[in-house]
Amino acid sequence: METVTFHGDFIHVDGIELDVVHGRTEPRNVPIYIGATGNKMMELTAEIADGVVLNYCVPPEYNNRAMDLLSKGAKKSGRKLEEIDRPQLVVCSVDNDHDKAIDTTRELLTQYLAQQPHIAKASGVAEEVVQNIQSILGWPATHEEIQKAKHLVPEDLIHKITASGTPDEAKAKVDEYVNNGCTCPILYPVGGDVKLLIDTFAQK
Repeated sequence: METVTFHGDFIHVDGIELDVVHGRTEPRNVPIYIGATGNKMMELTAEIADGVVLNYCVPPEYNNRAMDLLSKGAKKSGRKLEEIDRPQLVVCSVDNDHDKAIDTTRELLTQYLAQQPHIAKASGVAEEVVQNIQSILGWPATHEEIQKAKHLVPEDLIHKITASGTPDEAKAKVDEYVNNGCTCPILYPVGGDVKLLIDTFAQK
């Protein structure tokens, strides 16, 4: 019999069974990860979950604030930051031709900055840049619109919030995320030479 009880802001549920076909049915511990970006969600994640999936398209320095919030949340449940797993999505585009790698990332950012305002805010992107891109892109954005607007994404922003460029540039950027609290980078390839990307990080 299922029971649901409320404890302040939390809901406690008992007696629920997952309907698995020909699978294990015994109780087991399933780690819960939450993809948090904003301050309140980051703190709550460390209070109630096993881990946080840190967002992409943010600078490595974003993690410093995230670590403070996670520490605060973990403390509420009697834990330490080290007990919270912290993998992080990292946009990657790797090519021996630096410009090719940058261009494929620029196309992705053109869409994200226009259509994901919470990402743009967390990335520290100037509102003017976002508005200029939004003035060109429709929903859904067409390939032609992206090509028309992508020049508005500055290259220094690409380097700031993604691991894009040559193999050495990409590795150095991923290291920055790890050095700022990421426990395991989740590489998100957006173009470039994907085989080279795999070979680059397989050596790490």
